[in-house]
Amino acid sequence: MQRAVFAALSLVLVLAAVVLADRGYVERQSFKAFYCAGVAVRERRDPYRVEPLRSCERRLAPSALPSGYVEPAPLPSYALIPFAALSALPPKAAALLFVIALALAAVLSAQCLAAVLPASPSALLLALAPLTLLNVAYGEIPPLAMLAICSAAYFLKTKRSNAAGIAVTLALVQPNVGLPAALAVFLFAARARSAIVLSALALALAGAAALGIAQNKEYFAQVLPLLANAELVASDQYSLSRVLFAAGLAPGISLLLGKIWFACTALLGIGLAGRLAMKRREPEYLALLPPACVLLLGIYLHDIQMLIALPAAFAVAARVDSAALRAAGATALALLIGVWTQHAGRVTILLNFAGTAGGLYAVLPGSRPRRAAWASAVAVGAILCLLVMDHFAPPLRAGQMITHDFTAMPDELSPIAWGRYLRATPALMRPTFAAQLPAWLGLLALVTCALGLARRTATPVLSGSREPLLASGPCSESLQRCD
Repeated sequence: MQRAVFAALSLVLVLAAVVLADRGYVERQSFKAFYCAGVAVRERRDPYRVEPLRSCERRLAPSALPSGYVEPAPLPSYALIPFAALSALPPKAAALLFVIALALAAVLSAQCLAAVLPASPSALLLALAPLTLLNVAYGEIPPLAMLAICSAAYFLKTKRSNAAGIAVTLALVQPNVGLPAALAVFLFAARARSAIVLSALALALAGAAALGIAQNKEYFAQVLPLLANAELVASDQYSLSRVLFAAGLAPGISLLLGKIWFACTALLGIGLAGRLAMKRREPEYLALLPPACVLLLGIYLHDIQMLIALPAAFAVAARVDSAALRAAGATALALLIGVWTQHAGRVTILLNFAGTAGGLYAVLPGSRPRRAAWASAVAVGAILCLLVMDHFAPPLRAGQMITHDFTAMPDELSPIAWGRYLRATPALMRPTFAAQLPAWLGLLALVTCALGLARRTATPVLSGSREPLLASGPCSESLQRCD
């Protein structure tokens, strides 16, 4: 019965993604930038310049915006290679395959998490559905990064080190969240190190072959810094740099402090994950926890990336043992599962309710009726909060966004033009953080739970010895178990 329910939910998720693609909605979102960057890669042109991106995007999604408008494709070269392959297809067919891949990524992630926790895969998939469909609607790639992280956690749990190393390296499709996971696994799972090194080398060589050394250098040295500077003014940013800039700090200082904060949260996540892996023999934290930590006010973040925090939230909430930590874990899940940046329409309310109820049912203790009752009650509370937010701080509507004229030169880097677009659209620069607050509070509750779990964990010792089980090094698997 459980398999039939999971299969049915998986089919519904895939069909919902297909409907969005069939209506042409996905092509008008960020997918157009990735598709057009893929065209540029295939034609051996620079995917980070205004041209050829702008003319391709205009063909895909005609717009009334000023002629300077172009959406960047801020992905490293190796992550653009799949889009180069997709760009050989017509845009509609490419979008269809892309969204099916996103939906299947959520399905496989739920299966991996269900094996790691353990928990009901159907309940987990329900919890992943709201943010997955948000990514589908916007044509974004975080579900693929989530699958890489969840796969790495599963392989670590089942002691398949090489597979774990390959999987966690693939999370670098989103470098700002994948890098801490790869570093944690590299540091604390010795047998995965060679796979990580070889996989990273393969990605680098593939990227160099696709774009060349000069354009790869351009991406890291110019595109990323320019994009970070452009997004300082964006009201949908979740970064500390944006908060500081909105508070009145200079752009340079805001960006510097944001980078320092990212390094600190990455170190916190890696250290916490290593402690939990060693003391609890649960190496899956190495892949799951560091990405969640850097999502707390990290670099270049939006609502779509919050999906990547959910696997860690499940793992922590399912394992805390005190009443206070259980409450914090449930709060973290309720705040992180929901979509808070969209209008509280019927679809959003239904998805948020089903996702929150499913996520809490997956991790709460007790009998099935008790879990269902508590999960439903919390989900109702989350919906009420969404309705209050929608009334007092409603999201922007299309009619509110008026863009003044601006220009962009064909040979400019696309983040420069993107910065001009944001600054020419006052509604996109509102100094408000109501939509980000639930995710920030959820991430804070998650980190608090992880700290509590690490503090309450006793060090496992060998029989007849006081030496820690993993004292010889991080999760080296020399003892054949790290789970």
